Amino acid sequence: MKFLKKIISLKQYQESKNISIYLHMPKGEVRTEDLLKHALKSGKNCYVPYIINNTEMEMVRIHSWEEFLSYPKSKWGYPEPSGMTEDTIALKNDGLDMIIVPGMAFDLNGNRLGHGKGYYDRYIERAREFSKLRNMENPYCVSLSLKEQLLNKVIPTDQYDIKPDVIVTPHNVFYNNMKDKTEENKMAETEELDEWELEEHEPIAIPKIEKKKYTLQTEEYNNGYTPQIKILKRDKDVGIKEREQNEIKRNVITTTKSLAEREEEYRRARLRIFGN
Repeated sequence: MKFLKKIISLKQYQESKNISIYLHMPKGEVRTEDLLKHALKSGKNCYVPYIINNTEMEMVRIHSWEEFLSYPKSKWGYPEPSGMTEDTIALKNDGLDMIIVPGMAFDLNGNRLGHGKGYYDRYIERAREFSKLRNMENPYCVSLSLKEQLLNKVIPTDQYDIKPDVIVTPHNVFYNNMKDKTEENKMAETEELDEWELEEHEPIAIPKIEKKKYTLQTEEYNNGYTPQIKILKRDKDVGIKEREQNEIKRNVITTTKSLAEREEEYRRARLRIFGN
């Protein structure tokens, strides 16, 4: 598995003792079972997400692959622990060295588009506070992206959105400042995905460029995560104007926002990128 090879070659992964790994959705996210197996076999303390009352998230310790296989499915279709105790919560114990962060799409500035609830942005902020109080380094945040999920257009963000430290694709590793990528770390535009990747992950979001028009083939999620393909075409000049407007909007810092307001912002961001 190309993703696994890229991740386990990271120095930060090799040095991590406590690591949280997301459990992937049925559609639209890179699969993580192989990474979880490797981390467990390597003797790392592994944690997986547990959602509390649909508002907050904790990372809960998982001790074995057999325990993972016993997890019930959440309402979103991925396996989830059936409960937690204080001694299994990462931020009640030693904290985290690395967080594997999911995403629906990423841009060339390193921004991440999540599913709209802000669970990971809020959790990473808490994890950083935990580390700061104990004079520890911040957890290293790694996102996994298929080539099709890495977009040429800007993803709208606000001051609450947190960039991953690194984005791993099947062929490359992109560090935070992705505009400074070298020739060695450039993505091969004509390189095809392996058969297993195509079979398990498509369709997701497929950016294409046609002369002076941008064509973005994406999926709309019905009932959570069932894809329905739509085509969006935009004139290049219109796209540039919209990006400039988005830059202006992102520079306006608001004071406090409710959860409902943040969810509405995420909803609008998804509409701008994926359409109706």
